Amino acid sequence: MRFSTHVVTTAIFSLLLATAVIGDEPDATDPWAPVRVLLGEWQGAGSGFGGESQVRHTYASVIQGHFIQSTTVSNFEPKEDGTPSEIHEDWGFLSFDSDRGKIVFRQFLSEGFVNTYVLEEPEPGDDMLVFTSESTEGAGGMAARLTFTFYEMDAYRLVLELASRGKDFFQCQTLDMERVTGD
Repeated sequence: MRFSTHVVTTAIFSLLLATAVIGDEPDATDPWAPVRVLLGEWQGAGSGFGGESQVRHTYASVIQGHFIQSTTVSNFEPKEDGTPSEIHEDWGFLSFDSDRGKIVFRQFLSEGFVNTYVLEEPEPGDDMLVFTSESTEGAGGMAARLTFTFYEMDAYRLVLELASRGKDFFQCQTLDMERVTGD
């Protein structure tokens, strides 16, 4: 099975912090508070599996505010061995599962994988969000974890970690992103 650096960009997603995570108290009445900060367009650079890339993330409130849609496009630089550049795409949707009181992120990747992540409960004043996969499709049982660390409201580092069954997570891709526009 082939895993590329593209699995992360999503990451994203896809995916995920609000002003509450940067230091203010969360709004208990707004289930989207932990991820609202992502709304808008982001650009940056990635490194890890697959090489160096230029990345663009977009997060938008859709379907009457019931979901947040994420899109990612990563343009990878050509390899020194002459391998041509690659383009990775993924689409994702964040939803609030009121039955569990959790934010769920479903990510569909151009490599044919589908990941379903759950947002771990952020600590008050924490500057990071952690999404851990609860299921994967077409990934041979691999688990994934996305960690967003916000340096400020307009910049974050996203780290993708993967783990084979029964093994520890290992870091495989890092993205440094800056806001282009807000929503």
